Amino acid sequence: MTLRKRLFWLFVPLLALALGIAFVLSQQLILSRFDRQDHALLSAEAERLRIQLDHSLKRNLDLLLSFAQWDDSYDFMQGLHPEFMRRNMDPEALRQVNFDFVIYLDLQGRVYAEQWLPPDLPDLLVLGQQRPGSYQALRDGIIQLGLRLRQNSGIDAIKGQVVVVQGVPVMLAMGPISNSQGSMPPLGNLIAGHFIDGERAEQIQSEVNATLRLLPPDGAQTDWVQLAPGNGSSLTEIQISPRQVLDGQRQQMFLLLGNSLGEPELLLELTKERRLYHQGRKAIGIFLALSSTAGLLVLLLIYLGLDHWILRRVSRMNQEFAAIAPNSSTQRLSDSNHDEIGQLAREANRMLERLEQSETRDRQILDTIQDGYYELDPQGIILATNRALCQMLGYPSQELLQHSFAQLLTLEDSQRARQLFIQARESGKSTSFAAPFRRGNGSLGYYETRFSLMHDSQGQLTGYRGILIDISDQVAYQNQLLDMAYRDPLTGLGNRKAFAEQLKSALEQTQQQRGRLALLYLDLDRFKEVNDRFGHDVGDALLQNIAERLRGAMRQPDRVYRLGGDEFTLLLQDAGAEVAQKLAERLLAALATPAELNGLRIDFVTPSIGIALFPEHAQDAESLIKAADSAMYEAKRTRNCAHLHRPQTLSSPS
Repeated sequence: MTLRKRLFWLFVPLLALALGIAFVLSQQLILSRFDRQDHALLSAEAERLRIQLDHSLKRNLDLLLSFAQWDDSYDFMQGLHPEFMRRNMDPEALRQVNFDFVIYLDLQGRVYAEQWLPPDLPDLLVLGQQRPGSYQALRDGIIQLGLRLRQNSGIDAIKGQVVVVQGVPVMLAMGPISNSQGSMPPLGNLIAGHFIDGERAEQIQSEVNATLRLLPPDGAQTDWVQLAPGNGSSLTEIQISPRQVLDGQRQQMFLLLGNSLGEPELLLELTKERRLYHQGRKAIGIFLALSSTAGLLVLLLIYLGLDHWILRRVSRMNQEFAAIAPNSSTQRLSDSNHDEIGQLAREANRMLERLEQSETRDRQILDTIQDGYYELDPQGIILATNRALCQMLGYPSQELLQHSFAQLLTLEDSQRARQLFIQARESGKSTSFAAPFRRGNGSLGYYETRFSLMHDSQGQLTGYRGILIDISDQVAYQNQLLDMAYRDPLTGLGNRKAFAEQLKSALEQTQQQRGRLALLYLDLDRFKEVNDRFGHDVGDALLQNIAERLRGAMRQPDRVYRLGGDEFTLLLQDAGAEVAQKLAERLLAALATPAELNGLRIDFVTPSIGIALFPEHAQDAESLIKAADSAMYEAKRTRNCAHLHRPQTLSSPS
């Protein structure tokens, strides 16, 4: 990742974090405060509605008591002033006091007198689906409710409450009928009030800064709070609901009004917009947008400043570093400002000078040593060599550098070397390796190398370094010693030791593969006569001639051995009696021609060949040799022939 990207991913998350914190704080602090204020406004409207209803009920009670506790009303209930209703309770009088009905009940609960001025039935506000069929049903319902209230609270009770009769909300007031001083026992009760029709509902709505709906009670209410009536309040029982938020835009609260019997009567629904909350959200959105714009502008200015004062200089320094090649010893960083980057450039220049001095010293040391030095990358590409290695292998340095080491080895040896590199990487230890290397002139030379791992400052593998030593003379000497140990010096064939080891190995392989093996034992007839007549030098020359003919007759010349004197053996794998017999005939034919040795013609020396088979004639090496030797002695009786071993059978006693 480039430095520019790193700076970008440094500032952008910080800006996003700052905006996120601002958003969370605005939600938790500012918007929650606006929400509480909206809640308080809705609660204030609910309180205003309660005060308004209470004010209407108190007014009705005051007007009702002005008629109920009046001497004329008291006398009227005693049968005096028969024209009391016509003079005082005519429709005009009811209209002035805003009553839709007035009912006089006597002590027995009978209607003594009544006056009605109700609105039209279609204008009534009805809760629910079923509308009252007539005013008679409304009248009977009001009278029955009045009698229940009197029975529950007594004839002296003064009641003002909102009730629902036949689905129609009613502002009801009731009080005892007595004299003006209230000193006489009541003669009955006066019930008066008005219906809440559409016009009166709109009037109530106009006094409240919220949307009002009148609903029937909807059953049990949970988490609602019972409000205590205020001083002088006429409302008997009020419950208020917790605030509810509707679709995030509006808030809602309910007031449940009950009568003095503890029965729920009317549900008032108040709905109000969350105006402050939404204004706050808009303000916060504008603030965050402006803050984001300002933050991005600041980020851009900071980025441009960093790009101009830091990033360009760092980029130029990086390019100058990359341009410094191994042979550009005089190239240096150009930044010379008197700040941290300029100081870094000066320190880097001093470091380059020390590094070049160290590399010059190391190169001089490497060029003076006699052993070859090299460095490889993890893929085996040659990165560095010294003068001795180039001279040792016969390549100029340009033909080795940036080329794979595998070009110097055979395919098998290069694969073995790669396995050693892997083992060294896994173990972390130095490893040695010896193999024939291909020289520049095409010849092969034997070299031994010991290499170790190279790591960087973070411990990561960067390659391998090692020393190469020429061991060609040592390998040649070892091969010479090996040849002396296993080679007959006169004929160049394998000697008795080589034959014993090869026979053992061939038998083990044949046993594993469940195959067959043939051993031919050859001895020269009348060879002693050559030494006696012509001398040992001629005898040795004859043996060399015989050995060369035997090699020429074999498909695998390395399977011919001289055991000593004039005795030879031949190993033939995967062969039975027929194949061995044919080979013996081919050997007899090859040795039938007289030998011409320095003007001498020797034609009297012939071979005798014994043949033994594994596993038919023997199960081990010693037995197989004895069987072949026995067959060879059988052949010598006739001379110049081959004889297959025949195991002796025990004759039965006579």
